[in-house]
Amino acid sequence: MLFLASLVLFLLAWYAAAAAVDNTLILAQPGQVLNALAALLHNELPRGAPKSASVYTLIVQTIGIIVAGFGLSVLVGVPLGLAMSRSKIVESVVDPWVSATYSIPVVALIPLLYFTIGTQVVADVFMAFLLSVPTIIVSTHSTARYVSNSLAEVGKSFGASGTGLVTKIVLPASLPEIVAGMRIGVGRALLGAIMAEALLSNDGLGGMMMSFQSLFNTPYMMASVVLIALVGISLLQAPRLVERWLFPWRDSEPSGGLRA
Repeated sequence: MLFLASLVLFLLAWYAAAAAVDNTLILAQPGQVLNALAALLHNELPRGAPKSASVYTLIVQTIGIIVAGFGLSVLVGVPLGLAMSRSKIVESVVDPWVSATYSIPVVALIPLLYFTIGTQVVADVFMAFLLSVPTIIVSTHSTARYVSNSLAEVGKSFGASGTGLVTKIVLPASLPEIVAGMRIGVGRALLGAIMAEALLSNDGLGGMMMSFQSLFNTPYMMASVVLIALVGISLLQAPRLVERWLFPWRDSEPSGGLRA
C-alpha cells in the first residue's frame, strides 16, 4: 500500500510538471507515455522510426547481455575478492585497479572499445562486466576480510587450511553479504549494457531509446525508459530470490528490532 501511494504521488507530480511545462517535446504526460508503451508492446513504431526487431526480441537481447556481463563479473569478482581478503600482495596489486575502474568515466572507453573489439555483442558484454565487477570485488573483499577469527580458528582446529579454509569457512560466512552486493552489481550491469547499446552498438533497448531520441519523439523515448526500468526491477529480484532461498532466516524480523 505504501508503494502504491508513492506511485500515485509520483504520477501526480509528473502530471503537474508536464502540465506546467506544456511542451511534449520536453516532457510528455503520463498518459502519452503509457499509450506509447502499449504501442511498443504491440510492435507499433512511430512514423520515421527505423525498422528493427520486435520489442520482445530487443528485451531478450539486452537481458542476455546483462546476464553474460554480470555472470562474468561474479566468476571473476568473487574469487578475486576472496584472494584479496587472504593475501596482502593480491590486495596491494588489485585494489588500485578497482579504485581506478570506479573513478574512470567509463563512457570515455566506448570509442576505444569500438575500435579494439570487433564484435559489438562482445563489446556490450564487456561494458556490462566492467561496470559490475568492481562492486562484486569490493563487496566480497570487505566482507571476507572481517570474517570472525573464531570461525577461522574452529576451521583450523578441524584441519582446514589454505583453499579449504576459504571455501569451507570464509566463503560461507561471507555469502549473505556477497549476494546482497550482487543486487548492486546487477543494476550496474544493466547500466553498462544500456550505455553500450545506446552509444556503441545502436541495438537492444538502449539503441531503441536513442532512435526515438533522434526523432525527438519524447513519449516513445520515455516509454523505452520505463521499459528499461521494468527490466531492471525484474532482474534485481533474482539476487533477492537467491538470498531468500539460501538465507530464509534473514527475512524474519527480530523482536524489538529498530525498524519502524
